[in-house]
Amino acid sequence: MERWPDSKNARPAIAAWLAAAASVALLVLPVYTEVELSAGEPGQARHSTLLESVGPSLFLPLLIPIVVTASPLLLHGSARTTVSVMATVGLAVFVVIGSASIGWFYLPALAAAVAAVVASTGAGLAASGDQRVSGAASPPTT
Repeated sequence: MERWPDSKNARPAIAAWLAAAASVALLVLPVYTEVELSAGEPGQARHSTLLESVGPSLFLPLLIPIVVTASPLLLHGSARTTVSVMATVGLAVFVVIGSASIGWFYLPALAAAVAAVVASTGAGLAASGDQRVSGAASPPTT
């Protein structure tokens, strides 16, 4: 009996949920701090969310990692593996480019996406009977 009804969907779905959780966290958690300083008075700190600071134009950039990580869930077969690899590379680029601001929030989703790709390609090798061992020589055939 399988642990997941469709284990091929579980790992990519986890990556998509982690990306969605990061986007929601960025919308609702205070990530900006503004301090007003006056001469002779203590500074006043104000904390705000990305949504309050940037506005609704933020929704599109925060949807990109969700759409990218969810895209492999829409396909089957070898196309799914190809799209999974491309989506993982795309998310990695997003994390690196956005690392100065929001990119680090998507690191757990990237780790889950990498795990999903490794598991799917490893499962494909096991299913095809490919038993390569690194550094091992094949026995001679007679």
